[in-house]
Amino acid sequence: MRGPAYAGNPPPLCPRMALTLDLFDDFHLHGASAPEWQQRYLQLSQGVMRSTLAEAVSGGVHVFRKWMSERVVQQGCLPAGRLCFAVGNGQGAGIPRVQGRALEDHSLFLLRAGDDFTLQRPRGMELLAVTFEAEQFRRLLDARPLPPQALRLLSQPVLRAPAGDVAQLRRVLLGLVQGGDAAHEEAAARIAFEALHAVLEGAAGAPPGVAGSSASFIVSECHRIVAASGAAPPDIEALCRRLRTSRRSLQNGFRQMADTTPVHYLRSLRLNAVRDRLLATLPAQLSVSQAAEAQGFHQLSHFSQRYKALFGELPSATPRAGA
Repeated sequence: MRGPAYAGNPPPLCPRMALTLDLFDDFHLHGASAPEWQQRYLQLSQGVMRSTLAEAVSGGVHVFRKWMSERVVQQGCLPAGRLCFAVGNGQGAGIPRVQGRALEDHSLFLLRAGDDFTLQRPRGMELLAVTFEAEQFRRLLDARPLPPQALRLLSQPVLRAPAGDVAQLRRVLLGLVQGGDAAHEEAAARIAFEALHAVLEGAAGAPPGVAGSSASFIVSECHRIVAASGAAPPDIEALCRRLRTSRRSLQNGFRQMADTTPVHYLRSLRLNAVRDRLLATLPAQLSVSQAAEAQGFHQLSHFSQRYKALFGELPSATPRAGA
């Protein structure tokens, strides 16, 4: 049986949640705002990036709302001692995917401490999430246990749940991050937990999600190989041989997982790596041509054109460290 949502008044001396709103014009700076997550962003769509991050934080509870204008691949690792639950708030221009699995409108994805994750974010996607300290979440579960079949779902990366329960969770998280319901940490933890409890109970009776596919493996392996290749990136034929797959399978895998071609994805990966280096170094330490050549771009004029097409600026206009 589902209990009622927490409705009591919190003690008057409970700490209030701190609300913040940050605006970014570069994904790499966005990732640097939360270094403990070890986040990396790969911009895939062409355009000048814009993003927003609204947060409500106090003690062990952290609620955030993140919007990004461009299509990106977001990678990172959940910090130790945390649990994270997230839902999409409008899918944007495409289907988001977590660990290769579609994040549908009625889906919840979760991360445990130390979990590496890969999130394919379509253009204009907004994400709502809440993280708990693991011990805090355990205490909440002790006070309000889940049925065994629902408890087992906490080991899955993506859950399907009744649409009404997921919609209620969205409303709760929006209320917390906008400050309407987030006056006190203790109340916020219980409000978020009750909404999650309902989603997890509902997910226990829903059809299971689809497991990760070979397409996800192809994309992640190509990403890993090219990211480690430095100045000598393999071409598509070499990747096919290494993965023992056909060119058609490679093309289909990237189209399914990232909604683009392998050539565009892997070139964008290298362009993003150049941008990372430029942002992190002084011009006296590393020239644009040196950064480009380190990622296999040996014709500077072609590199500059592709860089500007992706990021909306020439590499010489990218802010350098200390600027």
